[in-house]
Amino acid sequence: MDKSSRPAVAELIGTFALVLVSGAAVCSAFLVTQDPAQVNVTGIALAHGLILAVALSATLNISGGYLNPAVTLTLWVLRRLNTRQAVSFLFAQLLGSVLAGLVLRMIFDKYLPPGVPHLGWALHPVSEPLSTGVLSTGAGVELLLTFLLTFVIFGAVIDRRTPKLSSVGVGLIVGLAVTALTLAGFYLTGASLNPARAFGPFLWWWTVYAYGYKPDLSEHLYVYWIAPIAGALIAGWVYSYLILPSDQRPNPLPTAHK
Repeated sequence: MDKSSRPAVAELIGTFALVLVSGAAVCSAFLVTQDPAQVNVTGIALAHGLILAVALSATLNISGGYLNPAVTLTLWVLRRLNTRQAVSFLFAQLLGSVLAGLVLRMIFDKYLPPGVPHLGWALHPVSEPLSTGVLSTGAGVELLLTFLLTFVIFGAVIDRRTPKLSSVGVGLIVGLAVTALTLAGFYLTGASLNPARAFGPFLWWWTVYAYGYKPDLSEHLYVYWIAPIAGALIAGWVYSYLILPSDQRPNPLPTAHK
């Protein structure tokens, strides 16, 4: 395999594992009870945090272990990734998400919709129409959760003042953060924290008819794409320009790498 393609392959496999396991954990929880208020959020949070810790540890030294389009775009905007890298990583992450969504669709069939991040019963009961206020609240929750996750990533990975950690140590720190954030936000938005987590399962949701309702494109776009990307960008800017010393702040990429 061409050496230049290995990082993208690592991102594809890592994102596939992340979306598959975190989505399967939710679908499996709904096999036990279809009452959203009774779903075991602790098990879901552990599955989400543990698979991210493992996937990040496995890919960190190959691709950087981004596994998240919001983080990838933030690093590109802050000139820590060149355009070619960013495009290849984004394509790999979305492809991994689509493949994971397909596997979830094949395994769980009508139980796939709960496995797609969506506004939870605490914000939006299914029987009520989706209002602008509910949509804004959900987007705000995802923005805040992704801000906190990205802030942790910058502190653990980007900041050179942080004591040198192994890939396993970095994976553990970020995985613990995701576990805590999922516990905090699952009943509100599903705690996606990552556009890839929602993208593939959402696409395959359109093929499910037995569950009784269709996905809402505005919810997917605003809550699970725009909000997490905005949260990651804000966190990246805050950490880069308000916390990092001047010698660690982003510099233009060398011309040869543009």
